Amino acid sequence: MQNFDETGQGEQYLTVTEAFQFHESTSGQTAGQMVKNKGSTATKIERDVKTFESYKKFNIDSIEVNPLPVDHSITGVHGFVLHTSSGTIANTADLRFHGRRPKETEKFVEGCAESSVDLMLCEGTRIAAQPSMTEFDIEDKLVELINETKNLVACGYPVRDLDRLQSFYLAAKKTGRYLVIEPKQAYLLKLFRDEFGESSPYPDPQDSSIKVYMQKGEWGLIDKDINVYTRKLLDEDYKKWARPFLDYPNVVDYRDVSGKQSEMLFTLNDYKIQELIDIKPKENSGYIRSLTEPFNDEMEFRQERFKNWFVKFGLINNDKDWHAVHVSGHGDGEQIKRVIDGANAKKIIPIHTDPENEVYHKKWHSNVQSVERGETATI
Repeated sequence: MQNFDETGQGEQYLTVTEAFQFHESTSGQTAGQMVKNKGSTATKIERDVKTFESYKKFNIDSIEVNPLPVDHSITGVHGFVLHTSSGTIANTADLRFHGRRPKETEKFVEGCAESSVDLMLCEGTRIAAQPSMTEFDIEDKLVELINETKNLVACGYPVRDLDRLQSFYLAAKKTGRYLVIEPKQAYLLKLFRDEFGESSPYPDPQDSSIKVYMQKGEWGLIDKDINVYTRKLLDEDYKKWARPFLDYPNVVDYRDVSGKQSEMLFTLNDYKIQELIDIKPKENSGYIRSLTEPFNDEMEFRQERFKNWFVKFGLINNDKDWHAVHVSGHGDGEQIKRVIDGANAKKIIPIHTDPENEVYHKKWHSNVQSVERGETATI
């Protein structure tokens, strides 16, 4: 939540800013007028955040909650088993078996079976899909593609999917390259390292196989003479949370990536393609896309537009060079059936799925209730 708040687009998970609060201005053109509180004048209210530990039960009033971690593409996702006076309810959350932590999903299913669940809220995002690769298959495929590329390898994957980062990180190590990450991802890794130390499940942002890429700020001072423009101005060219990375021993900018392209596995967000103007990819460079495939017309149009830019910068020449290597954070049909069969709940309500796909839940369980918003389900 701290990562979202500090590096995101105005999220307010840990604190909330009072809205529609005003004060009388004392300077400038608005002196004497009532103006809205913002920035340092805005009041921030700390949210009452309760934390829990995996597998350690806790209570909310009379409800006993058993939090069980599950395998998903985002760190920290839990399913829950709720023991109430009327019966036991389970919520699968978003889960899968093909990531880096399938045993967590297995333990969730076992926990449901042991709890004699009366009602299970069961996800079905990809219940109509066929089995796919695993996260470990992704890692192997990345190694193969990187080894086939002589110069720069650019890659796109979700910034907060740290399991996918792990796949790229391990692939970089196996191929003798540096994984070049953006500050937002480095900051998330730093938070994990600060919290868990050596036991963090993810790499240290100062790891010898990682480089932290500082793009040009608004003033573009990253490549300017620090003796002329001063360190103070350089710091102010970046957000406060990003400034410490300027002192990291493994920090790089476009000059480093451009000069040693064959050594770099360069993380490239779709909306940072302009970095390629300065990096200037050499011939025999490549691109690996590890993001969700488009599932509507707008997404297809957007992907085609980005693909044209990758062609423009020479990372791909045709559709054969468009390497899409991705697995979802949600289980396919076989995996959801495995959850339904293993949990052995008396009743199921499908959630997080298209209504037409609820036929799969009904095929695999004899007591399935479809609900609409606002309806009440009884145990």
